[in-house]
Amino acid sequence: MKKIILSVAAATMAFSTSAAALEDIKVNGQAKVWYETNNQDKNELFSKNTTATTAGSFGTSGEVVFKLGMTGKQGNVGFGATVYQTSTMGLETTLVAGARTNTNGVTAGNGEMFTGEMYVTVPVGAKTLLKVGKQELDTPLAFTERWNAVPNTFNAAVAINNSIDNLTLIGAYVGQDNATTWRVNGEVTQNYLNTSVYAAAALYKAGGITANLWFYDLNSIANAYWLDVAGSVAGVNLKAYAAYINPNNGSNNETKAYALSASTKVSGVNLFGAVSKVNDQAGVAVANTSTGGKKTKLPTAGVYTDGVYVAQAGSKAIKLKASGKLGTTGLALQFVDNSNGIAASTALETSEIDLIISQKVGDVNLKAILMDRSFDNNTIDSNIGAQHVRVIASVNF
Repeated sequence: MKKIILSVAAATMAFSTSAAALEDIKVNGQAKVWYETNNQDKNELFSKNTTATTAGSFGTSGEVVFKLGMTGKQGNVGFGATVYQTSTMGLETTLVAGARTNTNGVTAGNGEMFTGEMYVTVPVGAKTLLKVGKQELDTPLAFTERWNAVPNTFNAAVAINNSIDNLTLIGAYVGQDNATTWRVNGEVTQNYLNTSVYAAAALYKAGGITANLWFYDLNSIANAYWLDVAGSVAGVNLKAYAAYINPNNGSNNETKAYALSASTKVSGVNLFGAVSKVNDQAGVAVANTSTGGKKTKLPTAGVYTDGVYVAQAGSKAIKLKASGKLGTTGLALQFVDNSNGIAASTALETSEIDLIISQKVGDVNLKAILMDRSFDNNTIDSNIGAQHVRVIASVNF
């Protein structure tokens, strides 16, 4: 009996010693309900049935997401992990439309548990940090989108160097990313695509001026450059953008994009305006390469008038936005208009008005987005133009 007791004591001491070596352990989490409905095509707002005939029109959809994350370190080595559990909690045909199957034959809405992030950070030299594993990224042409029920992540290796004052140097290899086929109207089915994207960046910040220069080798598809420069003049924040994408397939369809944004605050109201233009050659979109160009870092993007529209060849876009608070309620109203003179159809001739309302009730964060989308072509407008209502309720812990 004593031997058993001693063995248990020894094991307990070993475990305690190992646990004590871990430092700065932080745990975070979130419970979220993501819901959206529309009257696109023949759908009706808030109807659980899908009656539209247009491909990709899903009527009412929803997702319940539980997230649990942890970060910490042991000595100089850090680590992070995030796990997600998703499902519709069996609400198909009672609150949301029935479960659907994506192009890979995977059914959405049945619930999945998967790892969002799992990485380590290792110092390499005095002022260089290497981050390896499954992680979120924020670069102009390959980035994590957070509009959906869950964010997309990347299997990547990123090196960050700060050996030069006011300058950060970044080198990255992105081996895999989440594919767009598991991101259907907020519902989740998971799939990965090999990416093999290489990126390098120089980020400068000093004297109120920031300048970010990025270079990409996009999986033998194209070489790309991105530059943005920001500063402030007389209380107005100004930012200029330029992007160039040179395809590697032998075509001469180079993509060139330019944009300018300005923001200021007047009597407690935040005002924002932006314009963008993409040249007329039918090249690669100036948008997120990891999600098929769904979102873009161009400042003219709206909720649905996003990279699929404003980042495409031939597009000219404008965005106006006003935001502020009425008591404890956050309000934002924005207008986005996109025109395109070279698209095969007039599907890119579109405008969008969004009213965004945010409110905290106790520990619950509420956000509602009321959207109105319209298209210049009457046939397209009758199929795609619609009102959308998106509601997100979340609790952070």
